[in-house]
Amino acid sequence: MKDSVRWPRWVLFWAIALGGAAFDIATKQAVFARVGPPGSRPLTLVPGVLELHTSYNRGALWGLGRDLPNSSTVFAALSVLAALAICYWLFVRGAAADARLTAALALIMAGALGNCHDRLMLGHVRDFVHFHVDSIRFDCAIFNFADNMLVVGAIALMLLALRPEPQSPESDARPAAAESVHPA
Repeated sequence: MKDSVRWPRWVLFWAIALGGAAFDIATKQAVFARVGPPGSRPLTLVPGVLELHTSYNRGALWGLGRDLPNSSTVFAALSVLAALAICYWLFVRGAAADARLTAALALIMAGALGNCHDRLMLGHVRDFVHFHVDSIRFDCAIFNFADNMLVVGAIALMLLALRPEPQSPESDARPAAAESVHPA
Protein backbone atom coordinates (compact mmCIF):
# COMPACT_ATOMS: atom_id res chain seq x y z
CA MET A 1 0.00 0.00 0.00
CA LYS A 2 1.15 3.50 -0.83
CA ASP A 3 0.73 6.64 1.22
CA SER A 4 -2.74 8.10 1.00
CA VAL A 5 -3.51 10.06 -2.14
CA ARG A 6 -3.89 13.79 -1.58
CA TRP A 7 -7.28 15.38 -2.23
CA PRO A 8 -6.24 17.47 -5.28
CA ARG A 9 -5.70 14.22 -7.21
CA TRP A 10 -9.16 13.02 -6.25
CA VAL A 11 -10.58 16.32 -7.49
CA LEU A 12 -8.57 16.17 -10.74
CA PHE A 13 -9.65 12.61 -11.44
CA TRP A 14 -13.34 12.99 -10.68
CA ALA A 15 -13.64 16.40 -12.37
CA ILE A 16 -12.32 14.92 -15.62
CA ALA A 17 -14.13 11.58 -15.28
CA LEU A 18 -17.55 12.90 -14.28
CA GLY A 19 -17.30 16.10 -16.33
CA GLY A 20 -16.28 14.14 -19.42
CA ALA A 21 -19.05 11.58 -18.96
CA ALA A 22 -21.63 14.34 -18.43
CA PHE A 23 -20.41 16.14 -21.56
CA ASP A 24 -20.64 12.92 -23.57
CA ILE A 25 -24.17 12.11 -22.37
CA ALA A 26 -25.35 15.71 -22.92
CA THR A 27 -23.97 15.85 -26.48
CA LYS A 28 -25.59 12.51 -27.33
CA GLN A 29 -28.91 13.75 -25.98
CA ALA A 30 -28.66 17.08 -27.85
CA VAL A 31 -27.62 15.58 -31.19
CA PHE A 32 -30.21 12.81 -31.14
CA ALA A 33 -32.90 15.37 -30.23
CA ARG A 34 -31.80 17.64 -33.11
CA VAL A 35 -31.01 15.06 -35.82
CA GLY A 36 -33.34 12.22 -34.82
CA PRO A 37 -32.86 8.47 -34.50
CA PRO A 38 -30.70 6.40 -36.86
CA GLY A 39 -32.10 6.54 -40.36
CA SER A 40 -32.81 10.27 -40.09
CA ARG A 41 -31.15 12.62 -42.53
CA PRO A 42 -27.63 13.55 -41.31
CA LEU A 43 -26.84 17.18 -40.48
CA THR A 44 -23.87 18.37 -42.55
CA LEU A 45 -21.38 20.55 -40.66
CA VAL A 46 -18.55 20.64 -43.24
CA PRO A 47 -19.64 19.41 -46.68
CA GLY A 48 -17.78 16.29 -47.77
CA VAL A 49 -15.94 16.06 -44.41
CA LEU A 50 -18.02 16.18 -41.23
CA GLU A 51 -21.63 15.49 -40.37
CA LEU A 52 -23.84 14.54 -37.47
CA HIS A 53 -25.16 11.11 -38.41
CA THR A 54 -26.92 9.20 -35.65
CA SER A 55 -26.18 5.52 -35.17
CA TYR A 56 -26.59 2.81 -32.53
CA ASN A 57 -23.63 0.62 -31.64
CA ARG A 58 -24.02 -2.60 -29.66
CA GLY A 59 -20.31 -3.36 -29.81
CA ALA A 60 -17.17 -1.73 -28.50
CA LEU A 61 -15.08 0.89 -30.25
CA TRP A 62 -15.78 0.88 -34.01
CA GLY A 63 -18.46 -1.78 -33.50
CA LEU A 64 -16.04 -4.51 -32.46
CA GLY A 65 -17.88 -7.44 -30.91
CA ARG A 66 -21.35 -6.17 -31.82
CA ASP A 67 -22.43 -9.65 -32.88
CA LEU A 68 -21.62 -11.26 -29.51
CA PRO A 69 -24.69 -12.46 -27.60
CA ASN A 70 -25.63 -9.86 -24.95
CA SER A 71 -22.82 -7.61 -26.18
CA SER A 72 -24.12 -4.46 -24.46
CA THR A 73 -24.31 -6.25 -21.11
CA VAL A 74 -20.87 -7.80 -21.59
CA PHE A 75 -19.28 -4.45 -22.49
CA ALA A 76 -21.10 -2.68 -19.63
CA ALA A 77 -19.70 -5.28 -17.21
CA LEU A 78 -16.21 -4.81 -18.66
CA SER A 79 -16.58 -1.05 -18.20
CA VAL A 80 -17.48 -1.51 -14.54
CA LEU A 81 -14.50 -3.84 -14.01
CA ALA A 82 -12.19 -1.34 -15.74
CA ALA A 83 -13.56 1.48 -13.56
CA LEU A 84 -12.91 -0.53 -10.40
CA ALA A 85 -9.39 -1.43 -11.55
CA ILE A 86 -8.61 2.20 -12.38
CA CYS A 87 -9.81 3.42 -8.96
CA TYR A 88 -7.87 0.68 -7.19
CA TRP A 89 -4.64 1.42 -9.08
CA LEU A 90 -4.90 5.17 -8.60
CA PHE A 91 -6.22 5.51 -5.09
CA VAL A 92 -5.31 2.29 -3.27
CA ARG A 93 -1.98 1.51 -4.93
CA GLY A 94 -1.03 5.21 -5.11
CA ALA A 95 -0.59 5.73 -8.86
CA ALA A 96 -2.48 9.03 -8.48
CA ALA A 97 0.81 10.54 -7.26
CA ASP A 98 1.46 11.16 -10.98
CA ALA A 99 -0.92 13.90 -12.22
CA ARG A 100 -0.44 12.94 -15.87
CA LEU A 101 -1.35 9.32 -15.19
CA THR A 102 -4.33 10.47 -13.14
CA ALA A 103 -5.57 12.64 -16.04
CA ALA A 104 -5.05 9.88 -18.63
CA LEU A 105 -6.96 7.35 -16.55
CA ALA A 106 -9.67 9.93 -15.82
CA LEU A 107 -10.21 10.33 -19.58
CA ILE A 108 -10.53 6.56 -19.91
CA MET A 109 -12.97 6.55 -16.98
CA ALA A 110 -15.00 9.37 -18.58
CA GLY A 111 -15.32 7.44 -21.82
CA ALA A 112 -16.15 4.21 -20.05
CA LEU A 113 -18.82 5.92 -17.92
CA GLY A 114 -20.40 7.72 -20.88
CA ASN A 115 -20.73 4.58 -22.97
CA CYS A 116 -21.64 2.40 -19.98
CA HIS A 117 -24.53 4.75 -19.22
CA ASP A 118 -25.90 4.22 -22.73
CA ARG A 119 -25.44 0.44 -22.56
CA LEU A 120 -27.24 0.14 -19.22
CA MET A 121 -30.03 2.65 -19.96
CA LEU A 122 -30.60 2.03 -23.67
CA GLY A 123 -29.02 -1.35 -24.50
CA HIS A 124 -26.65 0.27 -27.02
CA VAL A 125 -24.28 3.22 -27.40
CA ARG A 126 -25.37 6.33 -29.28
CA ASP A 127 -22.84 7.49 -31.88
CA PHE A 128 -23.17 10.59 -34.02
CA VAL A 129 -19.89 12.10 -35.29
CA HIS A 130 -19.17 11.03 -38.86
CA PHE A 131 -15.79 12.18 -40.15
CA HIS A 132 -15.07 11.41 -43.78
CA VAL A 133 -13.04 13.02 -46.54
CA ASP A 134 -14.94 12.31 -49.72
CA SER A 135 -12.23 13.74 -51.99
CA ILE A 136 -9.84 10.93 -50.99
CA ARG A 137 -12.52 8.34 -50.18
CA PHE A 138 -11.68 8.23 -46.48
CA ASP A 139 -14.55 7.19 -44.23
CA CYS A 140 -14.16 6.88 -40.46
CA ALA A 141 -16.56 4.87 -38.31
CA ILE A 142 -19.26 6.95 -36.63
CA PHE A 143 -18.25 7.74 -33.04
CA ASN A 144 -19.05 9.88 -29.98
CA PHE A 145 -17.10 11.94 -27.47
CA ALA A 146 -16.76 9.02 -25.03
CA ASP A 147 -14.89 7.14 -27.77
CA ASN A 148 -12.60 10.16 -28.23
CA MET A 149 -11.86 10.30 -24.50
CA LEU A 150 -11.07 6.57 -24.44
CA VAL A 151 -8.68 6.89 -27.39
CA VAL A 152 -6.95 10.05 -26.10
CA GLY A 153 -6.60 8.49 -22.64
CA ALA A 154 -5.12 5.29 -24.12
CA ILE A 155 -2.66 7.26 -26.27
CA ALA A 156 -1.63 9.29 -23.22
CA LEU A 157 -1.07 6.05 -21.28
CA MET A 158 1.13 4.70 -24.08
CA LEU A 159 3.17 7.91 -24.19
CA LEU A 160 3.58 7.81 -20.41
CA ALA A 161 4.72 4.18 -20.61
CA LEU A 162 7.30 5.07 -23.25
CA ARG A 163 8.84 7.94 -21.31
CA PRO A 164 12.27 7.30 -19.80
CA GLU A 165 12.43 6.67 -16.09
CA PRO A 166 13.54 9.80 -14.23
CA GLN A 167 17.00 9.61 -12.68
CA SER A 168 17.04 10.01 -8.92
CA PRO A 169 19.47 12.55 -7.44
CA GLU A 170 21.19 9.69 -5.59
CA SER A 171 22.04 7.83 -8.81
CA ASP A 172 23.51 11.03 -10.30
CA ALA A 173 25.65 11.62 -7.19
CA ARG A 174 27.18 8.15 -6.96
CA PRO A 175 29.29 8.22 -10.14
CA ALA A 176 30.66 11.64 -9.24
CA ALA A 177 31.58 10.44 -5.75
CA ALA A 178 33.22 7.32 -7.16
CA GLU A 179 35.33 9.41 -9.53
CA SER A 180 36.56 11.61 -6.67
CA VAL A 181 37.75 8.58 -4.71
CA HIS A 182 40.00 7.36 -7.57
CA PRO A 183 42.45 10.07 -8.60
CA ALA A 184 43.41 10.19 -12.27
